[in-house]
Amino acid sequence: MKNNDQVQLIIPTSSRYEDVAQTTIAHLGLRSGFSLKEIENLRAVMKATTDMFFSGRELEKPLHINFLFSHQKMHVTVTTQTTKSVADIADVIAGFKEFVSPRVNELVVNSEKSWVVFEVQATDQTN
Repeated sequence: MKNNDQVQLIIPTSSRYEDVAQTTIAHLGLRSGFSLKEIENLRAVMKATTDMFFSGRELEKPLHINFLFSHQKMHVTVTTQTTKSVADIADVIAGFKEFVSPRVNELVVNSEKSWVVFEVQATDQTN
């Protein structure tokens, strides 16, 4: 693997496709040298992220997920170009932040622009 590799995934905004995002982040985590425990953490963070975007509202645009990864490090950007207001899911966003923040090294949520960025670095050396 090169110093930084990038994978872009575009999925319909439907919960039927969240497994694709979870499987993708797990595979990339494996390639990046994350432990099995850390890969399960990556899957949980991705599930929480897609759940937040899919939370009871139909978005008219697909979800764009960009994975930038290198050895034991991953930077993920998730966005959709929706024109629908996200003000009605403020409690969902708060719950998302509470769940995800302890599981990642960095988290930025922009509810006005409908994007999430998180970064994870491997620390566990046991597989």
